[in-house]
Amino acid sequence: MSDWSTIRGHAQPLDQLRRTAQAGRLGHAYLFQGPDGIGKRTFARQLAKCLLCYQTEDMELAACGTCRSCKQVQAETHPDLLEVGLPEGKNVVPIRLIAGEDDERGRAGLCYDLSLSPMEATRRVAVLDSADHLEEAGASALLKTLEEPPGHAILILVATSLSEILPTIQSRCQLVRFSALADADVAALLLENEDVADPTEANRVAGLANGSLVHAVLMQDPAMSSLRETLYENLATRPMDPLKTIDQVVEAWEEASSDTHSKRQNATWLIRFAIEFYRSVLRHLAGVEEKSHIPQVNRYCQELVAGDVMAIDGIAEMLERCLDSESEPLVENVMLPMGLEALFYDLARLSRQDAPVS
Repeated sequence: MSDWSTIRGHAQPLDQLRRTAQAGRLGHAYLFQGPDGIGKRTFARQLAKCLLCYQTEDMELAACGTCRSCKQVQAETHPDLLEVGLPEGKNVVPIRLIAGEDDERGRAGLCYDLSLSPMEATRRVAVLDSADHLEEAGASALLKTLEEPPGHAILILVATSLSEILPTIQSRCQLVRFSALADADVAALLLENEDVADPTEANRVAGLANGSLVHAVLMQDPAMSSLRETLYENLATRPMDPLKTIDQVVEAWEEASSDTHSKRQNATWLIRFAIEFYRSVLRHLAGVEEKSHIPQVNRYCQELVAGDVMAIDGIAEMLERCLDSESEPLVENVMLPMGLEALFYDLARLSRQDAPVS
């Protein structure tokens, strides 16, 4: 029998849903909320497979994996499993996907399809991904469906931010919260999916990903790898040349970024890379780490002495500056290049204070 073993890191949400199912209190609508890229949609599809399986009861919350229904869900061809989300390259879910085009409004789209009688199963299950990216008209149409839900339907909303979802929609759904994945789970998934071949590299990437597999995979992009290496080369120069650093790093950042959203996202990654760099240097100085997985850190540390209090204080100050940038509205500012320039000027100033006296 198919089980949930392939779903990593979400034992608590699964336990919550199992208790609900065993008590015979499955709802008509659920809201899955948690960080981006942690497997909420995959979890929703596994739940849908259980709810549509011919061979199991609802209270089991399991799927046999071998019946026609399970195979159709796996192949993404089940006529009673409806899935809608953000079209590629878009930042909103169009109203047409929720309620149909203008000339067929209310007679097409997810809400209409959900109201139709099941074609093969005893119910219809809909998964609305990126539910926090609905247009106003789409949210209104969805609310009408939630106010008078079809008796044969279960709707699963998947979202990152609750603040972007109407309170009236939230109140009509059972909330299921998801947490970020553990680093070990991210590393294991990278290896299982063959996104990374080396366990050491998988662990390193997972440590940067903040519990998100999507973020971890992003780290494998050649442009992002080039951005990281460019930053590390400049951070490893003592003292740092601010103008050279700004020219090289900002150029690499712009090459890795295609639009405003990716620029903000990649600015965040730049700061996280810098945090990783200085943390690794501090681990060396504290005697915790003899050799870093970052080659530039090892080169940088050749001029440092483990246990040097002044050096530790200097690196700690640079790390603190990076941590402040991560928590500041730097990556939300439309003047992103200026914010990055300010960061690198400060790091260069601190680097001069830390540089060895010739």
